[in-house]
Amino acid sequence: MPSPSARAAPVLSLKQFMTRGQVLALYRDILRCTKFVAPSDRAYIREWARSDIERYRHETSDDKIRMLISQGKVQLRTLENSVALSRRRFDADAGGDTFSSA
Repeated sequence: MPSPSARAAPVLSLKQFMTRGQVLALYRDILRCTKFVAPSDRAYIREWARSDIERYRHETSDDKIRMLISQGKVQLRTLENSVALSRRRFDADAGGDTFSSA
């Protein structure tokens, strides 16, 4: 059986720890935003987000990581705007076609 130190994750610096937290928060925000997306699109968006996170998992350049986080935030805002617009259209369409349960 390997020693406990052989299985332990590498120790992160404070900066790396904080950056990791930013990345995870961005990922969670994207997943939260997909709650309001059609089920057919939800899986695609979640897979897209996960694949992007995984693609750059081992990136070590601080500048590149900051750029990727910035790009991710822009993409999140775009997704949020699209979802908000879609929900407004859905609410407007549903407003005229309400059904009573009586």
